[in-house]
Amino acid sequence: MNRIVVFFLIVTLTLGTSLVILSKHWFPIWLGLELSTLSLLPILSFNTWSRGNEATLKYFLVQAFSAALLLNGATLNLWNAGSWEITFTGNPLINSIITLALVIKLGLAPCHFWFPDVLSGLTFNNGIIIACWQKIAPLFLIINLNSFILSEIILLCAILSVIIGAWGGLNQISIRKILAYSSIGHMGWISATIFFSIQSAILLFVFYLLNNVLIFCICNTNSLYSLSTLSKVNSNPTSTLLFSLALLSLGGLPPLGGFLNKLIPLSAFTLNNSLIIIPFFIGGSLLSLYFYLRVTFNTSLTLFPQNSASILASRTLNPSTQLFIISTLSPLIIWGLLLTPSFYLFI
Repeated sequence: MNRIVVFFLIVTLTLGTSLVILSKHWFPIWLGLELSTLSLLPILSFNTWSRGNEATLKYFLVQAFSAALLLNGATLNLWNAGSWEITFTGNPLINSIITLALVIKLGLAPCHFWFPDVLSGLTFNNGIIIACWQKIAPLFLIINLNSFILSEIILLCAILSVIIGAWGGLNQISIRKILAYSSIGHMGWISATIFFSIQSAILLFVFYLLNNVLIFCICNTNSLYSLSTLSKVNSNPTSTLLFSLALLSLGGLPPLGGFLNKLIPLSAFTLNNSLIIIPFFIGGSLLSLYFYLRVTFNTSLTLFPQNSASILASRTLNPSTQLFIISTLSPLIIWGLLLTPSFYLFI
C-alpha cells in the first residue's frame, strides 16, 4: 500500500477517535466512530489470505451494527429530549440501546464472540490497532456517559468478561486467541473500575495499552502464532526472558508491573464498599493466570527440539524496527510495581 495512502488513513483514524473523545453531541460522536471504522478497513483488508479478509468482513459487520444501534439511540434521544447533547439521555430504553452498542464495540461479554475470531485472523500489527487503539473511543464514551448509562448492565458485563475471558483462554493453542481472551478479561476490569474511580480506570487502560503493545511486538518479531512455534523464542534467551516476563505481567503476577492492574481495581472496590464483586474478579484473575503460566512453561521450561543451525539462524536475524518499542516498554512493564505509591494518588 502506498505510504501516502497509509498516512492519510492513520490521520483519519486518529481524527475519528479524537472526535469521539472531545465531542459532547451524538452526531459528531457517531461520525467519529464511522471515520475510525472506515479508515481502518483498508488497512485490515490489505491481506493476501482468505482468513484475513474474513476477519475484516466480520469486523465491519459488527462495527456497522453497533454504530447503527448507537445512531438509533441518539435519534430516539433527539426525539425524546429535542437535543443532540449526550447529557440529555434519560430514557431507560434509550440508555439500554446505547449501552448495548458500547458493549458490542468494546467486546465485553456476552457480546464478545466476534473479537477472538477477528483478532485470530489478523496480523499482529493490525491486532494492536483492534485490541488497543479501537478500544479508546468506546471506553471514553462510557466515561462521558458515566452518569446516564445503565451502570448495572456495564458492571454485570464486566464481571462476565473477567470470567469468560479467563475461561475461554484455557483450552486455546493460538497465541492470538489467547491474547484476545486476555483483552476481554482486562476490559472487564477497566470497565468495572470506571464506576468507582475514573482516574484509576484511565491509568489501568494506559498500562493495559503498554503491556499489550509489548506482547504484540514480541510475538510479531518472533512470528509466534501458536504454542507449537514457541521454539523460536526458546532458541533466544533474551526473547525467552522478555516474553515470559511480559506474559506474567499481563496475568498480574506480583512483583511484576502488571499486578497494578489487579491491585488498584481491588483497592477501588474496597474503598467503595463493593466487596461482593471482588471474589468474581479474583477468581477470573486466577483462571487467566493459569493459562499465562502454561504458555510461560512451554516457553522457558520446556526444551524444544532444535539444532545448532536454528540457533545460529536466530542469532543472525536482522533486527526489527519494533525492537526499539520492546526495549522501551520492557522496563516499565517489569518494574512498574515500584511506582505503586505514585499510582495510588489516582485512586
